[in-house]
Amino acid sequence: MFFFNIAVNIPNGGLITFGALIINNLGFDAQTSALLSMPTGVISSASGFLASYLAAKWQGRRTFVVMLAPLVPLLGTALVYALPRSSTGGQMFGLYLMYCYCAPYVTAISLPQANTAGSTKKVVTYGILLGYGAGNLIGPQTFREAQAPAYTGGTIAMLSCYCTAILLVGLYFIVARLENHRKDKKYGKAHQVEKENVDALVEVYQDLSDKKQEDFRYTH
Repeated sequence: MFFFNIAVNIPNGGLITFGALIINNLGFDAQTSALLSMPTGVISSASGFLASYLAAKWQGRRTFVVMLAPLVPLLGTALVYALPRSSTGGQMFGLYLMYCYCAPYVTAISLPQANTAGSTKKVVTYGILLGYGAGNLIGPQTFREAQAPAYTGGTIAMLSCYCTAILLVGLYFIVARLENHRKDKKYGKAHQVEKENVDALVEVYQDLSDKKQEDFRYTH
């Protein structure tokens, strides 16, 4: 998930830094560009809420939501690159789709939290969030002034990163599924942690890691 965080946040870093400049290159003045940038925050937040809602409703398929979510900004990136600059409406539509980058990130960060047990291991797991900062640092470096207005390098980086993020989440799903299958085979089906289930309660209060808890199953 650390590498997923890097991959999915490289487009974020580039877009935040150069989003207004991309709009400006469509022929708008600075004030109009700023006004057209205003909906991007709403779009980003709304996409995150929608993806989180779908992940909550679609039980046991959270990774599928994370895999589908990058397709929206990926489509937007492709539209912005492929459409002629004269197609202002299409360019703006694609650009707004690109701001749905928030959806896969906010949905995915819940996976390591749900799939980690044990206080020490949880603290270490939070280091995964460093990928957010790394991605945002790398992102702006992919946009070169000499490549304006197409910003080919930045576009290729975005498309590559979204595809990489999808593949990494798919790999995460496979690993979690296999690990659950291994535990089922070794310990049997997981039990609910209830008052009657003394062994499961003991495991929880012993603060064992997810690997050591017989009834712990990974969310995917």
